[in-house]
Amino acid sequence: MINKLSTLGRARKRAVIIAFDIVSMSLALWLAFCIRYGEFYIPINMWVLPLAAAAIALGAGVLLLLKVYRVVIRYIDVNAALTIAVGSGAVSAVWFVLAYVSRVKDLPRSVGFIYFALLFLFMFFGRLGAARLLNGDHPGRLPVARSNKAGASESNVAIYGATPAASALGEALRRHPEYRLRCFVDDNPAWVGRTMGGAPIRSTEELRDAIRRGAVQQVFVAIQSSTRTERVAALAALSNMGVPVMTIPSYEEIMSGRYTVSDVRPINVEDLLKRDIVPPIGELIEEGVRGKSVLVTGAGGSIGSEICRQVAQQGPRRLVLLDHSEFALFSIETELRALCESLGTAPDLVPIIGSLLNARLVRSLLTDHEIDTVFHAAAYKHVPLLEFNEVSGVANNVIGTRILADACVEANVPRLTMISTDKAVRPTNVMGRSKRVAELYIQSLAAQSEVQTRFGIVRFGNVLDSSGSVVQQFRKQIGEGGPVTVTHPDITRFFMSIPEATQLVLQANSLATKGEVFVLDMGEPVRIADLARTMIALSGMTERTHANPDGDIEIIYIGLRPGEKLHEELFVGEAIVDTVHPQIKMAMERSMPFQELQPHLRRLEIALEAHDARAIRTVLNKIVEGDFPVARTAKPIRTQGEASATAVKG
Repeated sequence: MINKLSTLGRARKRAVIIAFDIVSMSLALWLAFCIRYGEFYIPINMWVLPLAAAAIALGAGVLLLLKVYRVVIRYIDVNAALTIAVGSGAVSAVWFVLAYVSRVKDLPRSVGFIYFALLFLFMFFGRLGAARLLNGDHPGRLPVARSNKAGASESNVAIYGATPAASALGEALRRHPEYRLRCFVDDNPAWVGRTMGGAPIRSTEELRDAIRRGAVQQVFVAIQSSTRTERVAALAALSNMGVPVMTIPSYEEIMSGRYTVSDVRPINVEDLLKRDIVPPIGELIEEGVRGKSVLVTGAGGSIGSEICRQVAQQGPRRLVLLDHSEFALFSIETELRALCESLGTAPDLVPIIGSLLNARLVRSLLTDHEIDTVFHAAAYKHVPLLEFNEVSGVANNVIGTRILADACVEANVPRLTMISTDKAVRPTNVMGRSKRVAELYIQSLAAQSEVQTRFGIVRFGNVLDSSGSVVQQFRKQIGEGGPVTVTHPDITRFFMSIPEATQLVLQANSLATKGEVFVLDMGEPVRIADLARTMIALSGMTERTHANPDGDIEIIYIGLRPGEKLHEELFVGEAIVDTVHPQIKMAMERSMPFQELQPHLRRLEIALEAHDARAIRTVLNKIVEGDFPVARTAKPIRTQGEASATAVKG
């Protein structure tokens, strides 16, 4: 019967509701007389019945005029209750008017008030009951999925977390044709067994049972305000239940306008980190960019584009974007213009297509746009590719950095911050060696007494979800049904999120003076194989192994790639210095004197011009082979008070 009603056309559904309301008005009016007289009421006055019929007919017309029938019963809420209350009051007012005008005897005025209360109860709870039936809600048991009118399967959803965000998501899902909210899930005993937004709150064990019976097909996580430790524990509890686990945007993303609470998506890979995201110090971020003219090289890349977004929100005077990719540059420029418009800011955006190897272009950019701060993110960073493309990789990473740094010194640019990598520490590949040589050049140049530019280097591990990231590869492989490829069972990497990496760069820009290397304390490294297993589980699938031959996705090990290390490091030596930020460390490392480095760079340029890959590798090895720890200690480079004073001054 319920299925037949749900498939009726709009006009027929409205007719059924109007008929229900007419019956409700008749019954409510009669019961109002019964309550008023305290007995089974039988009309004595012959005019009562015609008057009641007229009031009911006019009442139905009033409900139509007040658009009460536009309320979608399936999604009844507080606003719908208010609409029904107004409609009930209007119908009662019709009875009052007719009773007064007709002058019929034996019509107590209190009947009208009782009529209003009864009619509201009949209309509201009648609709609420219909909504529960239409949504398939039955007390004590979660229903299995069913198909909608078009035949497409509607996914039964559970929301993990009894939070305000979960409540808002529940309201959004009630209006979504593809989802059916079945329950909220929370392991707090004080919440289990209660209801929220009309849906029951279950425990994790009850959720597991519902999933086993097919009553829930997806779980949405809505605990963004919790600590990362709590989120990791929640994901661990949900990861082996055999259904996809999704999440909602963070509070900051919702407030920025980029997302809404209903924009559910796969679990952010940042949530897989076993540590809390490192919070930035706002003053350090603002110091080098607010009111300044900023140049970002590699502006279209993963890190470069996020630097642009963060800088744009800090109120720069001008933001110059340099990238050799036309499409990447166009994409980030378009996004930034929309972002600035939404923020109500108007920095001068200047997109430039070009290469750092064009020295004339670089010098003109710095002088023409009066650059105050440079964020150097342009680099070739794919380890296996650069093993076979030494000339392009070294020219871009080393010579491009030298050209940019020399131009900054020549133009007296106040600040330059270079983005490096953990692969520059005791490097075993062309990419790592090229970045280490670029670091050494920045350090040697910064050590010159006549140089006024404040140079800094930021070194971090793998960036989650950056272009070419292992996370993107795993997600693609899982989507294609596998297998997921991992190079080695024991390979580990340090991971940080793109916002973390960017905020580290912006803060180090304010802390740097003489080419210091800044590193974020990223806790323990993550095993790549464990990351793959977690991503498979959170996709609602299982790993296929000898013990579980019926699993969905297999993990296969393909061996280390050319130049790849089993474990990465963040520091060349052990001399690590604290900074004003408790989780940003500064490495005290060996630097090569400028006069000693220059002959090596000349030989490197000759090898590049000759396209001699062997000679390029020989020179790189010669430069980096002497890396060793600095056997000395140092004090924090700045205090919190000094940072604040500088920020105010800037």
